[in-house]
This record gives sequence, structure tokens and C-alpha cells, in this order.
Amino acid sequence: QKAVESGLAAEETDMYAGTLVIATVKGDVHDIGKNIVGVVLGCNNYRVIDLGVMCAPDKIIEACVEHNADIVGLSGLITPSLDEMVFMAKKLEKTKLRIPLLIGGATTSKMHTAVKIRPA
Repeated sequence: QKAVESGLAAEETDMYAGTLVIATVKGDVHDIGKNIVGVVLGCNNYRVIDLGVMCAPDKIIEACVEHNADIVGLSGLITPSLDEMVFMAKKLEKTKLRIPLLIGGATTSKMHTAVKIRPA
């Protein structure tokens, strides 16, 4: 009631566990896994900003800033997506945004993350 009276949107008054910006990286159109992760986190009280598929790194970074993201999730099914995730990790590092990067998809692995993405 007070939120309505003060003119605040319901979304602005809800308490979220955090805000996740999630996207399938540029060059990839596969989104089933991304959608599942988004639904699961949404059901666990996370605010999920889903940017869809074929997302350019600049669009993802802009959304992280705009929505004050606590975490950014990248999805990709095909092998070239791995390179795009590495590029995105480096670009995120250059922006000085200090938010965790969650990556997933059929071609991702602990080894790839440790060797290619984490050192970024």
C-alpha cells in the first residue's frame, strides 16, 4: 500500500537476493540453458535481466551498469562462443566492473575457465 501511495513501482520495493544480467554471447543463438538458469535464479529471488541471444559485449556491459548487476552470466553452446566469452571477460576487466562472471554451455569446462577466462 505504501509503495503505491508513494508512487514507487513494486519492482523498486521488492527485496532481491541480487541482480543477474544474463545473455547468450555474440555469434550464438542457443538459449535453452540460459533460459533454464534464468528461471531457476528468478524462482530463488534474483532479479534476472535477460538480454537474449547474439549479444554484443558492449550491450552486456551497458546492461550491467544500468541495472547495477551483482553477477553477469554468459551462455554459449558452440565452440566459437568460448572465444567470445574470453573476449567478454577481458572487456569486463578493462571496464573496472568488479562483478562475478558466470559462464555456461556445452563447450565450457573448468579447464577452459581456469586457463583462458580466469587469467583475464
